[in-house]
Amino acid sequence: MTYSSFFYSEVLAIFRRKQDAVNALVFFLLVITLFPLGVSPSKEFLQPAAGGIIWCAVALAVLMSVEGMFKEDYNDGSLEQLVVSGLYLPVLVLLKLAVQWLAIMLPLLILTPILSQMLFINWEILWVLILTLILGSPALFLIGTIGAALTVSLRRGAVLMLLIILPFYLPVIIFSTGAIAAAQIGQPYNGQLAILGAISLMTLTLSPIMAAVSIKASVN
Repeated sequence: MTYSSFFYSEVLAIFRRKQDAVNALVFFLLVITLFPLGVSPSKEFLQPAAGGIIWCAVALAVLMSVEGMFKEDYNDGSLEQLVVSGLYLPVLVLLKLAVQWLAIMLPLLILTPILSQMLFINWEILWVLILTLILGSPALFLIGTIGAALTVSLRRGAVLMLLIILPFYLPVIIFSTGAIAAAQIGQPYNGQLAILGAISLMTLTLSPIMAAVSIKASVN
């Protein structure tokens, strides 16, 4: 096995298990569409809250998609084969994560401009929202990967994963919504975007290694 063949096999696996990605996207869609109906459909409420609504929906959709990222591989024994394959496991984790990110975030970025009109987000603010998603969403996936690896050997690890991971999502959500709120009132938001990029880079260096250690501990 090579890194390129592994990446290709992961792409095929995403298409075979496309229901997981579809469920996460449908969940995101339902949260955005039902929130105005359940709370308030007025522009005065939705426009200031739009950034928080979208980012909370994104965080929960990401959690839903990464929770079972290693489960099937663990159950059929292929995760153990990856450990003993001789390839550097953190790189394999990163490749698997990249495929997962593309499968979830590309459709989500396409849906966001459409759904943002329901929340009265104007086009100037929409670009800031998309920038926060591009810069911040990798951190959500990378952090979630650690939780998925820690709980891969547990039959009902979803709740434990939520308890472990959600507190680490808070900085990403806070700085993302802060950038959107600053843009809405005409204040600079470059600082928040820079912090989001820094968080994603920091998790990029730590998450694959920590996930690989957790996977090795689970399969041994």
